[in-house]
Amino acid sequence: GEVAGRSGSWLEGQQVRSRRRQELQERLAPLLAERQQLEERLRQAGERLEELGGEELQEDAAHAEAAAALAALAEQERALLAGLEDRQRQAQELAEALALQQRTRARLEQEQTSLEREIARLDSRRETLQESRGTGALRLLLEAGLEGIHGSVAQLGEVEERLRVALEVAAGGRLAQVVVEDDRIAARAIELLKSRRAGRLTFLPLNRIRGGGGGGSGGAALQRGQPGAAGAGGLVGRAVDLIRHEPVYADVFRYVFGDTLVFATLADARRELGRCRAVTLEGELLEKSGAMTGGSLQQRSGQLGFGRSSEGDEAEPLRQRLLELGESLLACRRREAELGRGLEEARPALLELQQRQAALQAERSAAERTLAPRLQRRDQVSSRLLQLQEAHRADRGRMDVLDRILPPLRQALAELEEAERAASGNDDSARWQGLQSELERADQALVEARRQRDGLEAERRERALGAERLGSQLEALAGEERRLVEAVQALVGERQLWKERQQAEQERRTLLERQQSELQTRFGERRRARDGAEAHLAGQRQALQQRQWELQRRQEERLALAEEQRSHGLRLAQMERELPEPRPELSEEVREGGLEALQQSLRQLQQRMEALEPVNMLALEELEQLEQRLADLDERLEVLSKEREELLLRIETVATLRQEAFMEAFRAVDGHFQTIFAGLSDGEGHLQLENPEQPLEGGLTLVAHPKGKAVRRLASMSGGEKSLTALSFLFALQRFRPSPFYALDEVDSFLDGVNVERLAALIAAQAHQAQFMVVSHRRPMIAAATRTIGVTQARGSHTQVVGLPPAA
Repeated sequence: GEVAGRSGSWLEGQQVRSRRRQELQERLAPLLAERQQLEERLRQAGERLEELGGEELQEDAAHAEAAAALAALAEQERALLAGLEDRQRQAQELAEALALQQRTRARLEQEQTSLEREIARLDSRRETLQESRGTGALRLLLEAGLEGIHGSVAQLGEVEERLRVALEVAAGGRLAQVVVEDDRIAARAIELLKSRRAGRLTFLPLNRIRGGGGGGSGGAALQRGQPGAAGAGGLVGRAVDLIRHEPVYADVFRYVFGDTLVFATLADARRELGRCRAVTLEGELLEKSGAMTGGSLQQRSGQLGFGRSSEGDEAEPLRQRLLELGESLLACRRREAELGRGLEEARPALLELQQRQAALQAERSAAERTLAPRLQRRDQVSSRLLQLQEAHRADRGRMDVLDRILPPLRQALAELEEAERAASGNDDSARWQGLQSELERADQALVEARRQRDGLEAERRERALGAERLGSQLEALAGEERRLVEAVQALVGERQLWKERQQAEQERRTLLERQQSELQTRFGERRRARDGAEAHLAGQRQALQQRQWELQRRQEERLALAEEQRSHGLRLAQMERELPEPRPELSEEVREGGLEALQQSLRQLQQRMEALEPVNMLALEELEQLEQRLADLDERLEVLSKEREELLLRIETVATLRQEAFMEAFRAVDGHFQTIFAGLSDGEGHLQLENPEQPLEGGLTLVAHPKGKAVRRLASMSGGEKSLTALSFLFALQRFRPSPFYALDEVDSFLDGVNVERLAALIAAQAHQAQFMVVSHRRPMIAAATRTIGVTQARGSHTQVVGLPPAA
């Protein structure tokens, strides 16, 4: 019974220990399997983290490289844009300068045309005046080469300045009469004038003309005006005695003046009225018949007079201006051609920069499209790396928990096994120990089976995780492949479209280049033809002006030579008269040798005199110095000519800009004036230039049309209308160029109540741009003011300032 009790208690203890060990093994087995799985997963996660880290580094490097390439392209594009803007600005400046030169040339050509018309008008007027005075006919006779013509009476005499008016009035129309050598020449001149239909002239032949005067009433008046010397009683003298002339023309001037007497004043001349012909120093003419002529004298241009040229040219300043215009036009055309060439040279470079900009933009767009997928892949790798890191951290935490749970369980299992070994040492339990051994073997087999099952389950889970990981990788690769295929297809499509577009652009560019080349060729030919025609026309005009001036100079030289020949003839006649009588007798030797012998003797004497003179050895050195100085002067003259040409061009360019600025301001002020005048008076008004073609040469007129009244100028308006018009003009100027402050002193004094209200509203509307201080007695103006100050005269003759409310 005792053995049975002991065996029962032992068996019972063994069963308890077996159950306890089984429980411990059941708890340890899953934890150990889970720990093994966690170790494997941590190892695989570490390897995957290293792979993704490498991929992320590769993607970062590729992204940095693509970003650097994109930044380099952007920098190149910015530099190219800066150069392109600079070229565009230069081209714009060239185009503006070219347009300015074209406007200057058009203005100069217009002024040149108007000057040519004005010169033609003045020349026609001068020719008409010459025909009316006969000087044109006289010029015709001189140009025809008719000999024996001495000139007009006005050209043959000289007078003192104080006597000029009196003697010219006394001579009258006879100043234009022509003095000739004899009546035969006068007849030939008349026939020539008739054949040429050149008008009529009065000729004074020296062999036939007989002067009157010298006695009669004129002599008696002269004797009454003396006793002693001329000048008594206001008498200056006989007109014929007061003019200086050659003796040969004495009869001519006696015929011209007769017995005309010159008096100082009209009162002096009236004493001889009816007795003789008299003239005063101020130009009053008293005829012997009693007729009296006088009044104010108006000196007309080109009028004949003693000692004055009868051919004063009014068009000479215009011709000088026309010459300056010709030089300015040549300089302007050269400058315009230079600017045109500069603009044509700048256009290809500008086109090349634009093409380079378009290519860089396309390359940058392609780089941006390539960079976007790289960014997407880098984001995906980063996301997957973050997920793996999170899972790795979770597994690591679970491993730490298992490391804390497993040691107590293992220690309890070891203590239980130690207790079993101690219990198995009893002799009574040999048989139960065998049974226990079989039971343990069975338990071990069960544990081994369970371990195999757990291992197979862990392997199955590991394989499932690997398959899942491979599936996700395969899916990512498939997505990447699809994206790459789509990107390749898109790039192929874009490349095809780009090729088609490039081919179309190339064809269009080729066509445009061909058209541009043809247009440039045609434009160059037209421009060269135009420049050639303009240069030819300018040359022809210059040559015409030069020939006209040369003709005029030749005519003047011919007249001078004719005058010199006449003077020489007169001098020869005078010398012949001065020869002694009888003539000295010449020896036979001199008579036989003649003039040639005398000239030969004279030359020999001159040679002998020259032989006695010293030779200047410094002449060559002086000549070299003078030549050097002449070359320097020529160089300076060329530089000054170029500078003068440049200055003339700048002056004309500034004149063009000034005229354009004036017209811009005029149009703006005119528009403001029309608007403001219509608002103030319900009428119409505008500004009008006196000289629209040359606005800077004339004045400005304000034309107003008040409501219900006819169009009026400012001078014919009433006080109120003048005030409204002047205020409209003032506010128009203020709108165009505002001033900060305006002071108006009783400008509404001539206006009625309605117009005062309109003026106050206009000032209030303009007050946000400037400050207005208005002195007024009118209630509407005071009521519209933002602040009013009253001024009154207090006792004691001094003023007192009284502040009023803002809307008094």
